[in-house]
Amino acid sequence: MAENHPYNPNDVAACRSVLVEALTVLGKYRDRIAVVGGWVPELAIPDHGHMGSLDVDLALDAAQFPPHVYETIRNDLLAAGYTPTGIPNRFERVVPGNPTPVRVDLLCGECAGEGQGSHEMIQGMAVWKARGLDLATWFHKKIRLSGTLPGGGRNEVEATIPTIPAFLCIKGILLVDRMKDKDAYDVYFCVANFPGGINALCSEFQPMLSNRLVQEGLLNLRAKFGTIEDIGPVWAARVAVEAGADEEFARRDAFEQVNRLLDLLEIPR
Repeated sequence: MAENHPYNPNDVAACRSVLVEALTVLGKYRDRIAVVGGWVPELAIPDHGHMGSLDVDLALDAAQFPPHVYETIRNDLLAAGYTPTGIPNRFERVVPGNPTPVRVDLLCGECAGEGQGSHEMIQGMAVWKARGLDLATWFHKKIRLSGTLPGGGRNEVEATIPTIPAFLCIKGILLVDRMKDKDAYDVYFCVANFPGGINALCSEFQPMLSNRLVQEGLLNLRAKFGTIEDIGPVWAARVAVEAGADEEFARRDAFEQVNRLLDLLEIPR
């Protein structure tokens, strides 16, 4: 896959800096917070040319948090220089020398509570509920992440991220819920670059296949990558072209790689 970055490197570096800082600020809760979203491919499969992300998505394992902790999380972020926005679960962090603030979203899965609507209100703090994100708290692993903080100084932290099978299923669910080319590209990147290849990825899926959200995500991937003309290959190729790839090759490769995995997993067409 191509290794040029369609994102401005300074913006990506600023976002990584905020990611490390946010995990530093919330260090005492790190075991109950998973990094999700566009940073997962780069963190799980580093040094393979992934572009990273321009925002930070943190999934809170709401079942593991006493309610009063949510107000503490909010206060900790505010004290560290994060500012609230007009979106209840969203904060922004200004990185010196970078004109665009970095967005930080606090998310949780649908199993977090019984509240209705798109947000779960806990101790006055809204956390956006997203279908499929429970997978990030059920199937995850630990990594080490380092970087320079916005205020200076290098730090290394432990981060929780979903396993690649869980991440792929989360993205499969998101492909139904929104129009974002990079969701499809992240699926393609993870399948194409998984350590050990598609057979190893298939093996890692096996213990999860009875989970209903896993099945939902895989069936969605089958639908969205069903033909070379479907949105999965088309969207993945759009981003790959921005990264320097040939559009026709990337579209066919995305289609073939994802469907080979789904065939091995015996996901019906």
